[in-house]
Amino acid sequence: MTSFNETAIISYVESRIKEYCKEMETTIPGETQHEIILGKIEAYNEFLEQFGYDRVACALK
Repeated sequence: MTSFNETAIISYVESRIKEYCKEMETTIPGETQHEIILGKIEAYNEFLEQFGYDRVACALK
C-alpha cells in the first residue's frame, strides 16, 4: 500500500510528463527545445521506474 504523499508525488510526476508531451508537440524534432523536453520526460520516467511504477509514454499523433 502506498502513502498519500507517495501517491501525490507520482500523480504530479505523471501529470508533468503529460504536460511536457503536449509542449513537445509544438516543437520540431531535432531542435534544441525538443531535445530538452525529451530529456525531462526521460528523467521523470526514470524516477517512476526507480520506485517501481510504469513509464508514461507520449501519445503519437
